[in-house]
Amino acid sequence: MGNRSRDMLSGIRDGFPIFLGYFTTALAFGLLTRNSGFRFVEGVLVSLTNFAGSGQFLMMNLYNAGSLLFEIALSVFFINSRYIFMAASLSTRLKDKKSIPGRIMCGFGTTDEVFAVSSFKGSPLTYSYMAGLIFTSYAGWVSGTALGYIGGTFLPEVVQKAAVITVYAMFASLLGSETRKHVKALFVAAFSALSNTILILVLNMSTGVSFLISLILATIFGAFIYTDKEAGLE
Repeated sequence: MGNRSRDMLSGIRDGFPIFLGYFTTALAFGLLTRNSGFRFVEGVLVSLTNFAGSGQFLMMNLYNAGSLLFEIALSVFFINSRYIFMAASLSTRLKDKKSIPGRIMCGFGTTDEVFAVSSFKGSPLTYSYMAGLIFTSYAGWVSGTALGYIGGTFLPEVVQKAAVITVYAMFASLLGSETRKHVKALFVAAFSALSNTILILVLNMSTGVSFLISLILATIFGAFIYTDKEAGLE
């Protein structure tokens, strides 16, 4: 077996736990797209072209709230902007930094979990390893979305509607994970929630615009209360 094959098998093996996690979460997303009125092809296409769990759930949440397209696009961009920095950091550890197709693949496939797993891998990272890791994870997300959508054809309506709860469960788990590192995350979340409430109830802004503004305000607030070390800049 050649080095490329060994590296790819290593990536597939490391990516299998991510596959399982993504598959189960994507089942709920597939159900959510069906309940939102998407056709099967449209629902699967969202996962094929985005590959961003929290961003996709946010997109559907804003879509169901009646937000405008540009509001949804900007909101998803902001919440996924962290992947730009993750991909930039990952690119410095690639074995062949000149391969444009390889860098595009890594840029598209960099998620929180993919970044975490690859960060623990010895440097330099080969594209064969990254291909195995990324496409195994990607297959779990896309196949889970497809099966979740199909499951909506025979699951009881009460179960389908319950899938909406996964949106809040996902963000609650993310907040809980961050709070275990720094309790300041609670203050940032509370500030964001308060800002969003005021913008909607007092100023009568739309859900999409209020989310964008509260997101930016919370980011600025977090920049003031977090030290560089706490933010991972040192």
